[in-house]
Amino acid sequence: MCIHARPLFRPRAFAIGLRGRCRVNVQAAQADHKQAAAQAAIDKYVSSNSLVALGNGELVNHAIAYLGSRLLEQRLEGVVAIPASTAAAHEAAFHGVPLTTWEEAKQVDLLIDQFDQYDEPANAGLKGIRAQPQQPELPRLRQVVPRLSASLPVFIDGTEWEEPAEALDDLFLGDAEIWRRPAFGVANPRGGDNPYVSPDGYNIVDVRFYEGMKLFGEDLTYEQIAQEIEQIEGVIAHGLLLNVAHAAIIADSKQGVRIIEKQVAAEASALGGS
Repeated sequence: MCIHARPLFRPRAFAIGLRGRCRVNVQAAQADHKQAAAQAAIDKYVSSNSLVALGNGELVNHAIAYLGSRLLEQRLEGVVAIPASTAAAHEAAFHGVPLTTWEEAKQVDLLIDQFDQYDEPANAGLKGIRAQPQQPELPRLRQVVPRLSASLPVFIDGTEWEEPAEALDDLFLGDAEIWRRPAFGVANPRGGDNPYVSPDGYNIVDVRFYEGMKLFGEDLTYEQIAQEIEQIEGVIAHGLLLNVAHAAIIADSKQGVRIIEKQVAAEASALGGS
């Protein structure tokens, strides 16, 4: 169970000022076990009168549906949720989970979210890799991997995206290509004919690594990679989440649901080193 009383995230985390004590990430390798993993997250970590932040992803939706059923059956009482995305807000409302806002909440007890990839020994994850069916809303746990290797999304503020993108290109020269993410259609380094711009005015550029997540041709630590990215002016967030998961809930056809609990520092970074 989570025992951290100090905020888990600095205000920059996910660019929404998220503050809480515990983050739980849910992962399932087979469809048959998705609900079991989601239910395990609720049964083990959500208690009555909790204030729960909800991320986004298919498994989070399963968790929301199960949370709604527990509230309806009065197995849980007084639980209120804060959605971290519009999709989570719609899902929670549909299943009868009471909602509040970030402005009204003083401290979150639990954040349930989903990664695309998770490095268990390093307690590091990637989020926002997939563009479909919707773009990520600033910072689904699909794979447990020995080292993160997929594209790393970097969020750039404002219309002047080219200079930060060029700085990223120089930083990862020889290790990755930098492509601006399209809203839809065919992508190219400049975002194609329909480059994505969020309602809040940020762009997403993907750092597409050639051979795993490297910097200067070497497997440097995730912390070193995050720090280099965060020093670039115009970067407001990225999908490399470090040491934020107090627990990872993993399910597959062979091992069933497995809960891995982590020791997390009082302050951890969702924007690279927080």
